Amino acid sequence: MTGDAVTSPSDAGLQAERTGLSWSRTSLGVGANALLLAVREVSHGRPGPASAVAVLALVVAAGVAVYGRQRTLRLRRAPLPTPLAADRAVVVLGGAVTVLALLTGLVLVL
Repeated sequence: MTGDAVTSPSDAGLQAERTGLSWSRTSLGVGANALLLAVREVSHGRPGPASAVAVLALVVAAGVAVYGRQRTLRLRRAPLPTPLAADRAVVVLGGAVTVLALLTGLVLVL
């Protein structure tokens, strides 16, 4: 197969489904991060910086879930949106997930 993006008739509509699944996985992962940080704080019996990171993780998880749902619905419409590539929200949410991962690592070391 060449580098051309060819969509077979059996693949029609699956792009939106794959997009939705990837956003759902990301949201679930970030939400699990929040839950694990919260459990860690409760088990230590003292509120600390991980509590703030857990709240931030919940906000990021909600943002990822909402944007992912909107993006999936947009891709299900016919005709497909122009441009097809995602907008700045992907960069912003990707950066937020990266910062969250760094903060999580930092509070776990402390």
